[in-house]
Amino acid sequence: MNVQQYPDTRVADSSRNHESALRSSIFPRLHLFEWHELDFCPAIVRDGITEILRTLCRQMRVHEAIYPVLNDVIARTHATRIVDLCSGSGGPISTLYETGLMSLPALLTDKFPNPQAYALVTAATGGLIQGHPTSIDATDVPKGLIGVRTIFNAFHHFNSVQARAILKDAYASRQPIAIFEITERSAFNTSTNFVLSFLTMLAMLPKMRPFRWQWAVLTYLIPILPITFGWDGAVSCLRSYTEEEFRELIADLDDPAYQWQTGRIPVPGSPIKLNYFCGIPLK
Repeated sequence: MNVQQYPDTRVADSSRNHESALRSSIFPRLHLFEWHELDFCPAIVRDGITEILRTLCRQMRVHEAIYPVLNDVIARTHATRIVDLCSGSGGPISTLYETGLMSLPALLTDKFPNPQAYALVTAATGGLIQGHPTSIDATDVPKGLIGVRTIFNAFHHFNSVQARAILKDAYASRQPIAIFEITERSAFNTSTNFVLSFLTMLAMLPKMRPFRWQWAVLTYLIPILPITFGWDGAVSCLRSYTEEEFRELIADLDDPAYQWQTGRIPVPGSPIKLNYFCGIPLK
C-alpha cells in the first residue's frame, strides 16, 4: 500500500498507532445522523450550522494549517482549479482566498447548494471562487469538473460505503483529492463536544455573516440552533475516521501511479490537530 506522510507533519509510528487504537477502542465509529444533513432540515437551520462552522474555522485559523498540505498537492499535480465538495457556506476554503493564501480558481459544490452564501464568497474573492448552482454528489463527481477535489470537515458525514465511493471516484478519474477533518474520535473531543458546540453557538452568533434575525430567535429565545449544533458536533466526533480506517477504505486502490498520504497537523495557537487524507495522481 503506497501511503506516505509529509515529513514536516510526521508522527512516530508507535505513537500514532497507539493514539489511533486508543480512539477506536474507547469509541467505535457510530454512523448516527446529523440534523443539518437531513433532507427535511429547514434551510434556516442548515445554513446556521454551516455558517457557524465557517466562522469558527476562520476564528481558529484552520486555513493556516490546511494551506501547506493543500498547496503541496496543487504544486505536485499542476492543478489549475479547486473543486470543493460539500462546501456548505464556503468555509474554510473561502478563508484561504480572503486571507490571500490561495489564488487558484475554485468551484463550490454541495448536495444542498447555498446560492446566497456562494454569492457572498464570490464577491469577497473578486470572482476567484464561484458556486455551482445545482446539487453535486461527492461520490459521483461529473467528469467535467476537473481539479483538486477538497473536502473540509465533511468526510465523516459519509458512511464507509459512501466514503469509499468518494475515494474510488477520485482514484478512477485520476483527480487529486485532499480531505481535512478537524473532528476526531477521541475521548475528550467526543465527551465534551456537545457542551462546547452549544456554548460556541451562543458566543459566536453575532459574528456570523450575513446576520439573520431568525438565527437570533433560534439561539437565544428557542435554543434550537445550539442544541442542533451541539448534537451534530458530538456525532461528528463519533463518525470521524481514524487513519487505520482510512487505510481500509483504500485497501484495493493500490496503484504505483496514484499515491495516498495521511497525517496530522497542529492548528496554530490551539491544542487541536487537523487530520488529512490526500490522493495524488503521479504524472
